[in-house]
Amino acid sequence: MSFHDQQYSEKRDFMRMTVETAATLTFGADNHSCDVICRDLSNQGAQVTAGEAVAAGTLITLSIPSPTPGMQGLQAKGEVVRCQAENNGRFSIGLRFDSLN
Repeated sequence: MSFHDQQYSEKRDFMRMTVETAATLTFGADNHSCDVICRDLSNQGAQVTAGEAVAAGTLITLSIPSPTPGMQGLQAKGEVVRCQAENNGRFSIGLRFDSLN
C-alpha cells in the first residue's frame, strides 16, 4: 500500500459528520469561553466557526450540550490546528482532539 493510499484509508476510518450545532469553546489561562457553531465532527477533531480568532497551538475544550434532556453532552479536549478568517467576519477553526468525554 502506498503512503497516499494509507493516508486515504486512515481518513476513511474517521468519517466526519456534517453537523450544525451550538457549542462552547474554552481556552487560555483565564478559561475564556466563546460561543461557536460546530460544522463537522469526528472522533479525532472538529471544525467550528467563531466570532473571534483563536491561534493555532492553543489548547481548548469543546463542549457540545446534548439535545436530549438527562443525557450527557460531549466534552473534548484538544488543540487548535488552524484558524482562517471567513468573508463574513467570522473565523473557521480546525480542532484536533486529544481526549473525548
